[in-house]
This record gives sequence, structure tokens and C-alpha cells, in this order.
Amino acid sequence: MNPKTYLFLFLSFAVLFCRANDGAFRVNGNQLIPMYETDITVKKEILTIHRVGKMQAQITVYYEFFNPKQDKTMEVGFEAFSPYGDADRRVSKSGQPYISQFTVNLNGASTPWQVTLVRDKSYYREGKYRTISVAEASKEADEEGPPDFFYVYHFRAMFRKGVNVLQHTYIVDLSSSISEKYSLQYVLTAAKRWANRQIDDFTLQIDMGDYQDLSVAETFFQHGSEWTMTGLGKQLELDAEYGDRKEPRVSQFFVHKGMLVFKKMNFKPAGELYLSSVGAYHYYSQSGDKHQGDGPFKFDYRIDELPFAVDVDFPTGAVDELSKKIIRNLPFARRGYVFKSAEIQAYYERQPWYIRDPNYVPVVGELTRREQELLKD
Repeated sequence: MNPKTYLFLFLSFAVLFCRANDGAFRVNGNQLIPMYETDITVKKEILTIHRVGKMQAQITVYYEFFNPKQDKTMEVGFEAFSPYGDADRRVSKSGQPYISQFTVNLNGASTPWQVTLVRDKSYYREGKYRTISVAEASKEADEEGPPDFFYVYHFRAMFRKGVNVLQHTYIVDLSSSISEKYSLQYVLTAAKRWANRQIDDFTLQIDMGDYQDLSVAETFFQHGSEWTMTGLGKQLELDAEYGDRKEPRVSQFFVHKGMLVFKKMNFKPAGELYLSSVGAYHYYSQSGDKHQGDGPFKFDYRIDELPFAVDVDFPTGAVDELSKKIIRNLPFARRGYVFKSAEIQAYYERQPWYIRDPNYVPVVGELTRREQELLKD
């Protein structure tokens, strides 16, 4: 499959989940790959995704490679597809516009790297890169649709006989859409290009911050029970249906504190990582219950300000007191407060994101500015 077709399928996969006409695909991560066939194997990998700020993540990857023979030097690469949609598509020879602070450290030594613009999967032949110019890439970036070119970060790596430790890090801008606060894609299947066609000992750690509602497509795992959570949270299985189109199921994680961890021995990834955070919840009701259709009031709480922000639209006319109390108590419910009112507690127990935290003591001064304003509504 040529990269153009692969890119189309990869981006189509993203569209299946974002459910939006408008969005910005910025970049996806990628496993390090050998530029040609090799007998070097991946013994261990720890992939850590840590959100920094609202719309960036730091990617840290720890590898243990095993070289069964004599010392050898070879080309290793990292592929990053071009941005599309409502994203800055300007082309730079210095690197993909939404990747920064890229580093490589092999066996304790910093390793220099270069960036090349390429178009197809045969970009490395007989020790040379088949490149395209910045001018060619810029012309394509100005056209409609996903660009055909992509970026390859590459470096010369000297693998000693035996175990070699390689670490690389970078900062990536998260993608977004109308229905998602943020999303991140990471190519896992490229790991099968090493000699063992798998990762013998694989760990994925996802830390997107406190009070995050995260969806992970079940493309490289079978069920959400394969994940663990280091802190307070819960997990649900959701069907990802869209019309008649069949799609992978989704594991929904509601994280109050801590990170998600996925571990697998002899890991042969069959799909890529697609991680997203819901953009907003919408409720329409007189009593505060969730249902379809219009009601005497609506409220929409968006997860764009930690832990979340709430927009409430009260129409003219009376609104029942229970509904008002439910809305005013949203900030405390989000943090797991156990209510003394049976009616309010019953309502929040029905919400998928609600997680009881008997240890939480509400303090108004610890709420966000918008949440404190909500208490006065």
C-alpha cells in the first residue's frame, strides 16, 4: 500500500470518530522504524503520553533494542503525516509544524537527527532519501484535501551487540473538532517492521490530567478491562455506531486522578491508537433528567476549562427548583461529592461521568471562576 492510500485510510479512520465537518488534524506520532530489513528486535517499549497545557502533549518513548550480532550502524526513522483541515499547513524543512523539542538519546548519548520531506514509501533506497522540495510541498499544502507528502525524522544509530537503550521525546499539538475537545493519533503497527515483528514487553501510559473523560477506540485491544487506572476513575464500553457504518467499539474512561495503563507481552498491534476527549455534554429537561428533545431549560457543560465550564440557558418562565439545584451543584458533582439530597444524588448517579468520592469536601474557593459564577445563577 502506498503512503497516499495509507494516509487516506488513516485519516478516514479519524473522521469516523470525530463526527464533525470541521476539525483540525495536526499530527500523529509513529513508532521508530528501521529504514531497511534488520535482525534487531524490540525487547521492551514504554510509551508515555502526558498532556501539558490544554492542547499539547509530551510524548516520551523508552526502547530496549536487542542486537544479536556485531556492532552495526543503521538508519532509523520517525514518520509524521502532514496537517489538514482547520490547521496551519505551512511547510518547513526544519520539521513538522506541530512537533517541537524532538530529541533522541541512544545508550546515554544525544543523537543528531535530520528532517526530510518525502512522498511515497520507497523514499529510502540504496542509502539515499528520495526527497521533495519545500516549494513542491508548499504547493500541495495549499490544495484541498490531505497533502500527499509527509515528514521523516531520521538519524544514524550505532547499535552495539546486545541490549541498546534508546529514548526519544517530543511535544505535539493535539488535534480537535466540533465534537472533541482534543484528540491524538499514534501509529502502533509500525513496530512490526523490526525483526521480531512485535514488541516483546509493551507498556502504554496515558496521563491527560485530572477530571478527564477519555475515549480509546478498541483497535489494538479487545476490551477496556485490559487497562488499569492508577487513581480514581471508572470505565464503560460504548458502541461506536454511525448510521449503517460498522466501527470499532470504544472504551470510555472517566478519570478523576491518575493515569491509564495498558500492558501487553508479545504485543502485535493490529490497529493504531486513537484517543479523544468529549467536547461537551448536553442535557435538556425540566427536572434535570437527560432526554432527547426540547425542554424548559438546557445546560451544556464543556470540558474546555478545568475541570469543566458550564453554559446554562434558562428560558423565560418558571423553572422548577430541583433543576436549578442540580445545575448549581454540577461543579461539586464533577469532583465526586456525595449529596445529602436523595433527589440530587439519584440524578448524578445516573450520569456516566459521576464518580463517588466520599473524601471530597467542597470548597468554593477551589472552583474555577466560571464555576463560582454558576453558584450565583
